Parts: sequence; C-alpha cells; structure tokens
Amino acid sequence: MDEPRKLQVSLRGASAKEISRDALLARVSQERELRNYTRRATAAALFIQRVWRRHSAVKAVSLQLQQQWLSEMNQHASPWDKMQISSIVLRPFIFFISCLSIRNQKIQARDVDCMKLCFRVVLESINSTDPNENFCSMVIGTMEERKIWIYQSKKLILLCLHILVEFDYYGRAVPDIVLLSLAMRLAVVLTDQKGWKSIMDQDIQDADTAMKNLIWFIGSKESGTYNSIRRYVSKLESPISTQRTPSAPTDDRFLITASALTLALRPFHITDFNVNGGGVREVQYAAEGYFTSLLTIPWFPHRLPSVLLPALKHKLVLSSCLRTLLVMADLKR
Repeated sequence: MDEPRKLQVSLRGASAKEISRDALLARVSQERELRNYTRRATAAALFIQRVWRRHSAVKAVSLQLQQQWLSEMNQHASPWDKMQISSIVLRPFIFFISCLSIRNQKIQARDVDCMKLCFRVVLESINSTDPNENFCSMVIGTMEERKIWIYQSKKLILLCLHILVEFDYYGRAVPDIVLLSLAMRLAVVLTDQKGWKSIMDQDIQDADTAMKNLIWFIGSKESGTYNSIRRYVSKLESPISTQRTPSAPTDDRFLITASALTLALRPFHITDFNVNGGGVREVQYAAEGYFTSLLTIPWFPHRLPSVLLPALKHKLVLSSCLRTLLVMADLKR
C-alpha cells in the first residue's frame, strides 16, 4: 500500500520567492555590516558629544578662572613675591590662556589685557634686586622651585612665540603692538641670566644651568622656535612685495625683529657645549632649524634691518652650526 504523501508547507507565505544560498549569505553579510556601522556611528557620536562637553566645561572654567584672576590682580596692591607670582599669577594664567588662546590658535581680544598685565608683573619682578621678589630667584631655591620655574618659563616662551606668529604688521592679527613688544622682551630676559638682577656671585652656576636648560628648550623641536620665527619674518616686507603701510612703528619693528633673532641665536652662544653633555639633540635641531627654516626664507637678508645681518652671518653662529651638523653626521656613521 502506498504511503501517504507528505505535504510541504512554506512558512514564508504564498508570495515569497525562493532565495539561493549565495543570496542569503550576501544578505546576512550586508545586515551584519549595517549593524557594525550603526554601532560605530553610535560610538562616534557619543565620543564627539563627550569631547564637546569636555571642551565646553573647560572653556567655562577657564573664563571663570580668568575673571577671578583679573579680580585678584586688580585688588593686589603690595609687591608680589616670587612664590606669589608663581602660584597666584602664573599658574592660573597659564591654564586659562592655554585653553582660550593657544589651543584655539587665535588670540582673543579679551586675553590681550591679561597677557600684558601678566608680562608686566613678571618683568618688574625680574628687574627687582630683592631675591624674595625676583621670579628668577626660584632657580637657586629648592628642587621643587627649580622645576616649577623651568616649567612655567617654558610655557611663557611658547606663549611669546605664539604671539609672534599671530602678529602681522599689515593685517594686525594681534591688535596691540605693545603686547608683542612685552612678549619678546620677556622671552629675551628669561634666557639671559645677566638680566636676573637678584642673582649673587655664589649662585651664578645654578642660574647658568637653569638658563641653559631653557635655551636648550628653545632649540628643541618641541618649542617650534625656528618655524615660528620663519613665519614672522616671512610677513615682513620684501623687495617684491606690494606697497603696504605697516601698522607698527619702525622702532618697534626693529626691536621685535632683533629680539626674535636673538632667540634664534641663543643656542649657539652656549660656549661649553660638547657632544657628551646635555642638550645634544636640541643644539643639533637648532642648527638644522637655523639652516632650513631661516636661511631658506625668500629674500631673507632684504626683509631684515641691515644692522642685524652681521650677527646672523657671524663665524660663531655659522661655525657652530656646521660643526654640530658635521659631528652628528660622523656619529651616525
């Protein structure tokens, strides 16, 4: 007797079409990719929101700290001592200026007055003969004070270079020539221990060591000194430039340009440098930066006051650069 025929029932419905194995695998793979994309998009959106919330929170805190700092500075009548300058003046100033200006690569109008006020306080301190009031006296203090001084001085140098880059004699990206003058004056004084008037003869060695550490930082890649000076010099008028009227007086332009070039030449004035001591990489990078970033500027000599040219081609500078590059080339062999 014949067995009853089994009925095949399709659960897909009468209108569903048969699908091949390859098509089914392709559809499953596509759905998997869609789920992965959705998951990544959600994670990216959450990350962007988290970063933006952090940025907004840091900006709000920075603005609040800036207002508190201005209030504290305006209410302070007596002279600042060195620890007050470090903790009350520079510590909050470096924080909110880094968040509001340096990270945004733009100097806001609200920050200009803060910078000028801070620079004046530090410069007045460095000109003081009282060791308790001179900010640079921290280099002969405790080890912690020396670390704080070098850290804050590096931050000030970076800020001064940032102001130098942003300034344009014709477009006036920085709205105040006084700010740039103060910034370059501060950078030069910080890197010259002869200007630290409170340093006694018995402390010259410690001061000299701290100064060299700061100068090595200027010559390092981290500071970006030579790229910053290149961008500044490239904005100066050259013989082939169009006729434009500079917004800064000639005297200010000369002093600022001279200060910028002084910073560029600082690493080559360390007379006791040797390949076995500290600052080897920094001096090497300074030599490379001097050649590649400054001497390659189009019409470089014509952009500068003629009185500054002998310093740039002095044998001390050129011989130091060439000697450093030759020594480093021999060490790599």
